Amino acid sequence: MAEKKYKRGDSSILYGPQIVGAKVRELLKGKYEVIPKTKQHIKVNRVKCIGMTCQLCYISCPSGSFEMKEGKAIWDGMETCGECGTCRYVCPVNAIDWSYPEAGTGIVLKWS
Repeated sequence: MAEKKYKRGDSSILYGPQIVGAKVRELLKGKYEVIPKTKQHIKVNRVKCIGMTCQLCYISCPSGSFEMKEGKAIWDGMETCGECGTCRYVCPVNAIDWSYPEAGTGIVLKWS
């Protein structure tokens, strides 16, 4: 396979080979369990979200809890979110409302 040549100023290099979304969720199967949450602790403001122009939450989420739909980010991490907060830190337009899940719910790591 020929190596892709990038031109100066080509931002696509930042979005190189992606292991995101569903691919990440598949890799993490069995590594942790999530005690069911009763309410979403992350909400994406679709008005503020600049979506396909950015994709930083989708690309940087270590649990693959974001997807891009209709040009905007969607959080679907009730069962997968690792509660790290990366999404809120990387969002350049503060479109992510993040809070801890309620006590007694959330991620339990299974690392040995």
